[in-house]
Amino acid sequence: MNLVLYFFYAVLTLTILRLLVKITLAVSYNLTRRRTLIDRYPKISVIVPAYNEEKTIGKCLHSLTQLDYPNYEVIVVDDGSTDGTLKEIEKFKSRGVKVVHQENLGKANALNRGIKEADGEIIVTVDADTILSRDSLKRLCIRFVENPKVGAVAGNVKVYPASGMLNTLQATEYTTGINLTRKAESMLGCVMIVPGPIAALRREAVEKAGLFSDDTFAEDFDITMKVLKGGYRAEYEDEAVAYTDAPKSLEDLMKQRRRWYRGMLQVLDKHREVYMRLRYGWLGLLGVPNLWFEAFSPIINVTLILLAFFNILLLGESVISFYGLSSYFLVELIVGALALSLDPHPSRREYLTLPLLLFYNVFLDGVRMMALVEETVNITMRWEKPKR
Repeated sequence: MNLVLYFFYAVLTLTILRLLVKITLAVSYNLTRRRTLIDRYPKISVIVPAYNEEKTIGKCLHSLTQLDYPNYEVIVVDDGSTDGTLKEIEKFKSRGVKVVHQENLGKANALNRGIKEADGEIIVTVDADTILSRDSLKRLCIRFVENPKVGAVAGNVKVYPASGMLNTLQATEYTTGINLTRKAESMLGCVMIVPGPIAALRREAVEKAGLFSDDTFAEDFDITMKVLKGGYRAEYEDEAVAYTDAPKSLEDLMKQRRRWYRGMLQVLDKHREVYMRLRYGWLGLLGVPNLWFEAFSPIINVTLILLAFFNILLLGESVISFYGLSSYFLVELIVGALALSLDPHPSRREYLTLPLLLFYNVFLDGVRMMALVEETVNITMRWEKPKR
């Protein structure tokens, strides 16, 4: 067997092993999850940063005023909106929503302003295009009350409404990729990204971390890293569900993912001292290395395909290469089906789109590759809102 074929199988084996480790940890998450009753409900401050969100902020605030939690406040920070956002927000003043207005300083600054106005022991940040499930605060709270070392908790982000092929594919990706990864990371106490649509943070941990920073495109990833480096755990709660508005066109999806991937690269570079450092535990030994693998996964995937074609066309190893790639795709499908079965709110449409997810991921690999090149050569990028 030639060196090219050895390398092909080495890369393929590493990729499959990574998937198997992830699904094993995710299954462990479901098996060890328990329903816990708590006798204390610390005050929660829900903070919603908003900039030109007149079409979505009303539904968001309506859901937030209906939450089943005995001790919480809602603070909306209008970040210098130029549309009717402020007018929509003020409709909810009579329901106890606190409104803060500031000039346009960006999302990180809006979140920090909200924290300064808040007096909750736990801070929950919610995007203005997101609707929370009624019991989400109780589900998040349990994690903090159970363990004082928990500094951050990620909720279960779902695409809503999951109608149309593109939105359904994104919904499937969230369940089989993003949320599956968070379940696995939660078992190690190092969920790497506590996401903007539903991020719960212990106030003490956030203040120790120096609040949110605006020097990357991924302020949610950055604050999670700072909380983890402060010695706290970051966990995942799949019963705390947030329904978020997703891009409805390929153009908007590309813009969103380029921002995500470039933000991820920026944060990984910013906190590069964590990589493979024993003092940071699972964060340094598995969490950060896994994200570096994710960052370069487009190159890895392209390498696999090119090596397969090289083996077939030049070396005549068509059967071996075919079975190798087929094994990888089969494992991906099985892992995806298991991920859907582990989710507390599975969708039949998501099961049906699993085979198409393979092609969708090829598209995302192309976007990742583009983001990697743009970040490497430092091409300027503006924050652009998707069309509503």
